Amino acid sequence: MANKEIIWSLRAKQELKDVLDFFTKRNGNSKYSLKILSEIEDLTETLSKSEFIGRLTSNKTTRVIPMKDYLLFYDVNKNRVEILSFWDNRQNPKNRLI
Repeated sequence: MANKEIIWSLRAKQELKDVLDFFTKRNGNSKYSLKILSEIEDLTETLSKSEFIGRLTSNKTTRVIPMKDYLLFYDVNKNRVEILSFWDNRQNPKNRLI
């Protein structure tokens, strides 16, 4: 079985960027942000090989994978996995769209 392509939605890219920028500014360096990026790369590599590892959400098509303080929401399509949202769990859950 071939690895699926990983695609990030504009929304998910922006959410990830916001998290990385926050920690870079707060810590005065990018060390922790780079650690988060490394963990995401490992997770998405696994996801490209085993796209059904996340649990189904209530809408029965979107899947979610918990990652420490974050949730990675994604959909599986024929040849790709689309990352829909990179949600920081410390935010108000009423703001989450998925």
